[in-house]
Amino acid sequence: MAFLGVITFVLLATLLRGRYAFKKWPWRIVAGGLLLQAAFLFLLKPDGAAYRVLGNFFKLLGESAAAGGRSVFGSVDIRMYFALNCLCTIIMISAFMGVLYYLGIPQKVISWIAKLFKKLFGIDGSGAFAAACSIFFGVGVTVSILTPYVPKMSERSLMILLVSSLATISFALMPLLNSMGISSGDLVLASFMSAPSAVMFAALLCPCDDNVGEEGEIKADLLVGRGIVDSFAKGALMGLKLAVRVIAMLIAISAAIYFINKLLGSPRIFFPKVPDLSLQGIFGYVGWPFAFLMGVPAAECSKVGYVLGCKVVLNEIVAYQELLKIAGMLSPKTIRIATFACCGFANFGTLSILFGLISPLLDDERSAAFSKLLLKALLAAVLASFTTAALLAATL
Repeated sequence: MAFLGVITFVLLATLLRGRYAFKKWPWRIVAGGLLLQAAFLFLLKPDGAAYRVLGNFFKLLGESAAAGGRSVFGSVDIRMYFALNCLCTIIMISAFMGVLYYLGIPQKVISWIAKLFKKLFGIDGSGAFAAACSIFFGVGVTVSILTPYVPKMSERSLMILLVSSLATISFALMPLLNSMGISSGDLVLASFMSAPSAVMFAALLCPCDDNVGEEGEIKADLLVGRGIVDSFAKGALMGLKLAVRVIAMLIAISAAIYFINKLLGSPRIFFPKVPDLSLQGIFGYVGWPFAFLMGVPAAECSKVGYVLGCKVVLNEIVAYQELLKIAGMLSPKTIRIATFACCGFANFGTLSILFGLISPLLDDERSAAFSKLLLKALLAAVLASFTTAALLAATL
């Protein structure tokens, strides 16, 4: 069923191309995307050394964040309080990334991956760099790095920037999710696999292949300070801003879920025979066929469908929280599939953030054309994550 799911997702994206459905079909990008995902799956397989090393590394980062939290908040276990855990973990990993950036390590890795993407897919340098950068960084950092190049990016490169930013997840969130109980090895593998998947679906849903020429070498020095200490402090402050935003959004979203569920259940006060409605139930029905196509057993599809709905309509952290709540009712295979499917920023909130960051960088004509890409980009990112999950399921 999982292989059928991959074919179905690619076919769905092809049909949504409209009049370009089978014209100039990007066979090179699709073939390269599937092969590269398979390669990442092989290199970072769960029983391999790289998978274990990465898992232990992010576990260590989470433990270090907890130690930092105890130095400020006393003997309290910050993992018992999500807000404190979120605050300490994101600040710590952002400061750590600031130091790595000063040493030039992420830039070299991103540059190498971008060159691989450019050569394999035959895409512009800016699009390849955006896809590579999104594996490691969140939406804000990726767009900020590419800000000087955005006005000259082709339509397809802009689409790749959108989809890759939505389909992957920031390394800054991985220790936090790991401390919640989500496998960091799976998160790293899913983020790596989703990058070529994002390029693939961006090309499928954006048939335009206009080329504006070579942008030259793209430099990513956003997080570089005047020294190691300055870079460490700069990263910590960026982490503080991100952590506060995450906490604020989760409070608002959780309150909204409670409020909406109360409204949906209010008719039962007067009409007891009316079916009990909730966001969980609605999302479960909508997400059921997608969960089934990813290889989830039919008996568990409604539960996974609900988690998928939370991820798209709300955000990935809420989705993982809900997944952990029902984990006892799911098989280990289903939990892994859901983990991969939810790994990414593909939701309406992040989409609006991307529009706010990118639109002001474009002239009026290009901004109008860019706005038409947004919903396509969200759909492409969702399909990219689902395809990654389906490929994983095919190997389990």
